[in-house]
Amino acid sequence: MAGQLFEIMTKATISKGAKKSINKYEFTMDQIDKILGCWICHHRYQGIIKNEQTMIEGDFDIHLWYSYQNDSFLSKQQIHYTDYIELSKKERPIKDKDEIIADCSHLPKCIDAKLSGKTMQIEIERDMSLKIVGDTTILVESKMDNEQELDINPDFIT
Repeated sequence: MAGQLFEIMTKATISKGAKKSINKYEFTMDQIDKILGCWICHHRYQGIIKNEQTMIEGDFDIHLWYSYQNDSFLSKQQIHYTDYIELSKKERPIKDKDEIIADCSHLPKCIDAKLSGKTMQIEIERDMSLKIVGDTTILVESKMDNEQELDINPDFIT
């Protein structure tokens, strides 16, 4: 039995990658004097494989608080995005039955807001990652002789 090879079928991370992106968005308001704040909420996303490309498609709501003639207003906009993620570790080609796990390392946040005339220029930062989990095979070599006695706890998995 010693030196014998065994094939074990298991699920494992076969590919992964991450991407930090900074995007600029412009919103034109008819009446605006000053930007008072910018909040991002309702972030939704999912990992997708399309034409052998891995990507994260998502959206979020951006709430823009601004003033005009000493009165404040709130504008809500929905932003859609697609982030193509390069996979840095590839154990094998990706298959349709593989599981895609998308993760947002840091929630989208506004890192800059400027006013130019009647146009708000908002800069949003996102940090996303993808992991592909699929079936794989590992080889294990047995190091045991037939004469060795195993001390196995029968209640190990209960």
